[in-house]
Amino acid sequence: MKLSANAQTLWMVALAVALAVGSAAPAAAAAQDNPRAEQQKKEREKERNDARAEGQQRRQAAQQQAESRQNAQRQQQAQQRERMQREQAQRQRSGQEQAQQRRASEQRAAQERQQTQRQRSSEWQAQQRQAGEQRASRSREQAHRQRQAIASQREAAQRQGQPARLTGGDAAARIEQDRRQWDRHERQQRQVREQQRREQPQRVVGGNQPPRRSDDRSADDRRNEQLRLSREQQERRIREERQRAERYHREREQQQRLAEQRSRDLQQQRRMAQYRYQQQYFERLRQQQLRWNARNYNHYNDPYYYTPASYRYYYGGSYRTTNRYGADLMRQAVNYGYQEGLRAGRADSQDGWRSDYRGSYAYRDASYGYNGYYLGHDEYAYYFRQGFQRGYEDGYSRHYRYGRRGDDGNYVILAAILATVLGLQALSH
Repeated sequence: MKLSANAQTLWMVALAVALAVGSAAPAAAAAQDNPRAEQQKKEREKERNDARAEGQQRRQAAQQQAESRQNAQRQQQAQQRERMQREQAQRQRSGQEQAQQRRASEQRAAQERQQTQRQRSSEWQAQQRQAGEQRASRSREQAHRQRQAIASQREAAQRQGQPARLTGGDAAARIEQDRRQWDRHERQQRQVREQQRREQPQRVVGGNQPPRRSDDRSADDRRNEQLRLSREQQERRIREERQRAERYHREREQQQRLAEQRSRDLQQQRRMAQYRYQQQYFERLRQQQLRWNARNYNHYNDPYYYTPASYRYYYGGSYRTTNRYGADLMRQAVNYGYQEGLRAGRADSQDGWRSDYRGSYAYRDASYGYNGYYLGHDEYAYYFRQGFQRGYEDGYSRHYRYGRRGDDGNYVILAAILATVLGLQALSH
């Protein structure tokens, strides 16, 4: 169907109007929805920001945790290194201590071997001297029997009526026989005296010696009287002894304070056996001082101050001399030290304490039996400690290698050990 031109124009206008109305409706709807979209956009942006912040926080927390773990690992490694260093140092100290103990054990073994050798040497010398004396005694007895036989023959001849003076060849033969016998006896006596003279300067003497005969003592007394010190020498010796005694008694006050501290230490360590022994040692010192204070001592009546030296000994890098009274005090120091060491060793053994003779107060004090006379305290303490060390070893181990029980029930150090410790050599005047 064909439209006219006017109809076509109207139709196109209507179509345009319809199109305009259709496009305006969406635009109006879009204008109304625009604020809501903007709000949604903001919310989505906020969510994205929140997600980024949360992720960053998680990453920071994870980094902190990683750093904490690393720090913990480093600290653990440092502690392990420190522990290994301590263990290594401890092993080194233990190895050093073991090496020191081995060296000390080897030194003790060497000392014991030397001491055994010295003891055997002393015993051998004593046996040789005894054998020499026995030979001399047999020679004297033989000569005495020969003289008695000759005298008996002469008496028998006289009883049978023969002349007392023999003549001819028989008399000459009898005289020659007597002369040869006498000469042989004299030669034997000279040999014995020469042997004794050679041994005398090096003869080592010690305690527990057999008592000397009265004629020997009389000879010593006569010699001492001949060599008696002058009045001036006696005065000088007495002054020195008094000064030394005064210094010693002043030092005793300081030792008393040390002893009280030592007693407290023993009580804290619960070493009750050692504590009781120390208290007994203090009591012996106190009783000793009371006896000395009650004694009416006079230097001028003491034979020590006018008796000449009769022994020499080696101490402090040089030889020194003393008389028989000083030698007796040296023997006493060793024996007293041995007895105190026995008691201290037994006490530590009862307490289950380690062997440590130097830790005993009696070893440090080393004064029992000493009053400041005849010897310096350093010398007396040295010989006291020599006996103490050996007594402590015997008491701690209860093997009694250095001493024996005496007739009175008390333990004394062996004579050979005592002689070796003192090293006294008799002087020949």
